[in-house]
Amino acid sequence: MIHLLLDVLQRVLPFFLLVGAGVVLARLRLFDARMSNGLSTYVYWIGFPALLVNSLSRVGAPDRALTEGLVAYGACALLVVVLMVLVGMVVGWTREERAGAALSASLGNSAFLGLPIALSVLGAESARLAAGVVAVDFVVVAAIGVGLLGWAGGRSTWRSLMQALRNPIVLAAICGSLMALLGLQLPAVLDRAVAAAAASGSPVALLALGVALGLTGEPIAGMPCEPDPEDPLPVPRWGPIVTAAVAKLTILPLATWIVVGLVHAPTPFRLGATLLAAAPTAVNVFIQTKAHSVFERGGARTVALTTAASCVTLSVVAMLLAHAAG
Repeated sequence: MIHLLLDVLQRVLPFFLLVGAGVVLARLRLFDARMSNGLSTYVYWIGFPALLVNSLSRVGAPDRALTEGLVAYGACALLVVVLMVLVGMVVGWTREERAGAALSASLGNSAFLGLPIALSVLGAESARLAAGVVAVDFVVVAAIGVGLLGWAGGRSTWRSLMQALRNPIVLAAICGSLMALLGLQLPAVLDRAVAAAAASGSPVALLALGVALGLTGEPIAGMPCEPDPEDPLPVPRWGPIVTAAVAKLTILPLATWIVVGLVHAPTPFRLGATLLAAAPTAVNVFIQTKAHSVFERGGARTVALTTAASCVTLSVVAMLLAHAAG
């Protein structure tokens, strides 16, 4: 068991080292906001869409069993959204806190972090089948979460949903999914270009994630920071942040393991979907909360907290799943 844990940690830690490198570069002021925007722009317009098209287009049309698994995962993610909203109503969270916690607890770093770790720990088949989870995350969960942010910010929920469906990341997920369903492939030259961009997407995104966290002025893994006295943003309450983090790292993967196990989904998908569900909150949550000026600091702190905690929690989940896979 100890040997298996060490093996999983050796596979997982390189991804977190890239995040840590981004934090250090930001804290040492070697990366400023303009450079961070450059990394994020590349990931947003090229790296992430290429990764989604490249991975999703190779999934193939899902059979009935895989479709049941994807529906079961989507139901778990939406259940967490509803749970966060209901908990917030009971304990008296604001609309902004309810919307931010719902998105933070349901949308994970499945593409940038989850899929590479699934490939490394569980193998190519689990990663290939679990790629459909990314489509669910970025077509369904992200759109609903952004709609909630629009509602919390006093905007039209419907307009926010339509805007979410027009961004390049969601469009790439839709495009890759349609290619898989229709059995289409890119021309050879274009496919190689997309594959090259996809290969760069994960490491650049992990570095960008670290830089984004480092530039928020939030304390990351014990690293000191200097608060900005001119920062007009209110200090968020920790209740919604901690609750969303616990839901993301424990409730969602546990629910995924149980509910997907109740349908006739392939075992490799169940393993991969559970691992992706255990991934920390996506940096896209911080980007969306910042764009909507809703739960901005709360989103940053949730990303930071789940990313730091997942060094342990994701390693444990990966170890248990690797053991279950034999």
